[in-house]
Amino acid sequence: MMKQLTSANSMNELLSEHEYSLLVFSASWCGPCKSMSPIVEGVSNMMSDRFNAIKVDVDDSPSHAADYGIRSVPTMVLVKNDEVISQHIGVMPPQKLMQWLEQLT
Repeated sequence: MMKQLTSANSMNELLSEHEYSLLVFSASWCGPCKSMSPIVEGVSNMMSDRFNAIKVDVDDSPSHAADYGIRSVPTMVLVKNDEVISQHIGVMPPQKLMQWLEQLT
């Protein structure tokens, strides 16, 4: 299940829950983000043993977007133990997303 970054939970808390975390930077006004959301949700449910999926709204959390250098949405950032190991900008089909994650986790 994809977790939503909110003011109630900290990025560090969420990142510490798993060795790997997939940060999904999106925005409510972003069409491609809306189409990507169910894809990421589905893939993260299937691969939940391999990584933690965290949705980050760039409008609600501009400081986190800045920390990761996010300039466009959707952007997916794969983090291993607080270090960014890969990044993908834009929409990708479920099969491609799974291949990308399987190579890295």
